[in-house]
Amino acid sequence: MTVPTSWLLLRLLVMAVELLPTDVPNQRSLHDRAIPKAGGVVIVLVALVGVGLVLGFDHPSVRPLVSGALLLAVVSLWDDYGHVSPLLRLLIQGSASLILVSAIYSVSPPWLNAALVVLAVWAINLYNFMDGMDGLAASMAIVGFSALGMLGFLGDDLGYACAAWSVAGAAAGFLVFNFPPARIFMGDVGSTFLGYMMAAASLWGVQHQIFPFWAPLLIFAPFWLDATITLLRRLLRGERVWEAHRSHFYQRAVLAGVPVRRVLLVETLLMLGCSAVAIAVVPITRG
Repeated sequence: MTVPTSWLLLRLLVMAVELLPTDVPNQRSLHDRAIPKAGGVVIVLVALVGVGLVLGFDHPSVRPLVSGALLLAVVSLWDDYGHVSPLLRLLIQGSASLILVSAIYSVSPPWLNAALVVLAVWAINLYNFMDGMDGLAASMAIVGFSALGMLGFLGDDLGYACAAWSVAGAAAGFLVFNFPPARIFMGDVGSTFLGYMMAAASLWGVQHQIFPFWAPLLIFAPFWLDATITLLRRLLRGERVWEAHRSHFYQRAVLAGVPVRRVLLVETLLMLGCSAVAIAVVPITRG
């Protein structure tokens, strides 16, 4: 249900294009025309409704998860329409991450909780950093959450599986309009939400012993390795890491003349390969 619902709502958004904030090309962009960038609103709504219907809105972990996601979505949408200072964005991301960790994977000692909050904030920004090419963030969400759902299915946790597939379905409906050349972008509201849900799904899966901690790291490896290596390189060069840039590996490939669709295919195949290894190995380690 999430795929057609996401598609229908996005179709309506594309028709109402004059109401949407737009991403105007600049020297750091890979696109060459103004593109509406509120598609992430649909991803957030469809995914959260899907998760709530599957697990139950009264689930003790679902309510704070949804609260944190909506808090993050509001400030991200505000940023898409205008400008939010990096400090305020970071504070809201930290608050949402704290809600998430407290609800799903709160453990002792306290420093470990703090480390998990930092990792959740990094996941949120990681997705935002990597949403710089048509179809990339959505494709990675489809592959990644589908793989997590398959691990849930193989681990006899159908609720978790369907919740993960709900997020993948919301992204799939969006990809119809975001596949290169894109007609709409997800904006910060979509990319930060997907990063937040990636952290939530990973923590939930580990907490319920659906998979070991390394499984989501392997599944999303092409994504987080690019973001992390690029961030470290920029830090070493003394650049302002909070500003937009075009130095990710996928961006450099496009700037070198590789067609966007070919880069997207390679990135998707890499993540499919990582996901296939995780799906094959996790059941073996479970015994």
